[in-house]
Amino acid sequence: MGNHSVDPTLIDKRLKLNHFTILGTHNSYHKQNSLYRYEHSDLAEQFFYGIRQIELDLHLMPNHDVVYHVQLFDDRTNCYCLSDCIERIWNWTIINANHYPIYLFIEIKQMFYEDLFTGLEGGVKCKHFEALKQQLLDVFTNTSLILPPQVQGNQSSLRLALRKQRYYEQKNDFIYAGYGWPPLYLSLGKIIPAFLDDVHNIVPDMIDSCEPLSDFFFIVQRNTAKDYASFMTTNSPINDQYLMQKSINRGYILRVLLGYGGSRLNENYNKAKAYGAHIFSTDSENCYDTDICQSVMNDFKSGSSILCNPVLSPDFCNVTSFIL
Repeated sequence: MGNHSVDPTLIDKRLKLNHFTILGTHNSYHKQNSLYRYEHSDLAEQFFYGIRQIELDLHLMPNHDVVYHVQLFDDRTNCYCLSDCIERIWNWTIINANHYPIYLFIEIKQMFYEDLFTGLEGGVKCKHFEALKQQLLDVFTNTSLILPPQVQGNQSSLRLALRKQRYYEQKNDFIYAGYGWPPLYLSLGKIIPAFLDDVHNIVPDMIDSCEPLSDFFFIVQRNTAKDYASFMTTNSPINDQYLMQKSINRGYILRVLLGYGGSRLNENYNKAKAYGAHIFSTDSENCYDTDICQSVMNDFKSGSSILCNPVLSPDFCNVTSFIL
């Protein structure tokens, strides 16, 4: 899919981020070992192959936060220092200035079996999110980021902004009103930082008193009723059809994890696609030898890193004229 550029004026101004489906990777830094036999290429190479969502597992350290899966048993990685990972992302975006925005998912490892140090130090605190925010801002400019306040606009919450945007789109009104997911042409070349909280569920007790969680990081979780609801995630679409339906009806971005060792991957992929999932995260960005890889390749065969969402995109959505 290479290094391509597109004239933003060629993109219909009514097309927004929720109108597209993209590919992502799970544990995007991961190198295989005897227990976990999947591996990702360098981040820049993943972007080259069309990946537009990545996930970094963070281990908190006194001086330099580091990226790997689980201590001792699964710690091989293709970018160890968080600062190095961020620089690699930034360098690629500079070269490919008009790329489809990259969703940067970050999970902080905090259970004792994942990261003994963080567990002994009392777990994740707001200061860690403040430090993480600063590390990102040391590399990315404010104008290169899409942040929650931009999506919330003049509405009282993210949840309301997205639900209202979805309401009008269901009435075939696709004009951007200054809230909700922004138009694609205004989002090219940008990064969308998000914190994964579907497992540890620490955000509800922190968000009211922790500024980075309310105005810098989108929260990826599974409760559609939260005021900060914007990203939903599932690794079992067959069992989560109600969650998927609510997510789509309320205008949220739906991420589906089709991870290494998962069962019924192809069936889950097709089920989520039928509901209008936006992000499919897999454990291989360039594979040929499994049913799920064949299905993904067949859908993304146009050479574009994005597809018009089969459920949510308007009739005028067309991505065949540009590669992002």
